[in-house]
Amino acid sequence: MTRSEQCEKILEGCGQPERVLAHCRAVAEVSRNLALALNAKGLSLDPELCWRGGLLHDIRRTVPWHSQRAMLFLLEAGLRPEALIVGAHMGEYIDVDRVAEKEVVYLADKLTRGTERVSVAERYAHSLAKFQGNEEAVAAACARRDQSLALAAFVEGILGCPLEEFDQ
Repeated sequence: MTRSEQCEKILEGCGQPERVLAHCRAVAEVSRNLALALNAKGLSLDPELCWRGGLLHDIRRTVPWHSQRAMLFLLEAGLRPEALIVGAHMGEYIDVDRVAEKEVVYLADKLTRGTERVSVAERYAHSLAKFQGNEEAVAAACARRDQSLALAAFVEGILGCPLEEFDQ
């Protein structure tokens, strides 16, 4: 079984609702295509690792601390590179002025609401509305939004176009 097949099998067996599985597949495609576009601008990313990381990023979505729990599961499965990407997809360990595979998957996730491509601002508008009245949650969402916007601006500088024009 190839590594990609192993990741597909993990996704299929993770017990998440179909909407989460569809989101994971959408993020995987955006991740791979974003990595390919960045490679065309001179970076040296692994598009298939980005795809696998995107595919697995929400395999524990419906449990608390889902990114860390998924990371531990993937480490135990021997998928260390994918595990490190998944463990960072909520913003931990993301560098907004450098692009590696974990930043690609992080950004692809923030450009995808469900299966729909959206802007970073659109993606966070829903969270901010949902958390209205909870100052702590709003502050955390604003910090994640600002981090995502900074990374998006950095990537746009490399691509030479707004992410909304990026051809997925």
